[in-house]
Amino acid sequence: MTTQASAVATLLLLLIMVSSGLWVAFDARRRTRPWGEVIAWGLFATAFLGLGLFLYLLWGRKTA
Repeated sequence: MTTQASAVATLLLLLIMVSSGLWVAFDARRRTRPWGEVIAWGLFATAFLGLGLFLYLLWGRKTA
């Protein structure tokens, strides 16, 4: 893989990670979660791309 292709792949992966984290954070805020929980879910979903999104959909979206 050339350096240009690897740079594009890295940028694409980072874009997907950030998009996932932002979507989770906006959804948590829309569901009136406390700000600390919104930030925690957003960062977790950003850092752990597939796992963070899966766990948020499993546990985070439940209403209290």
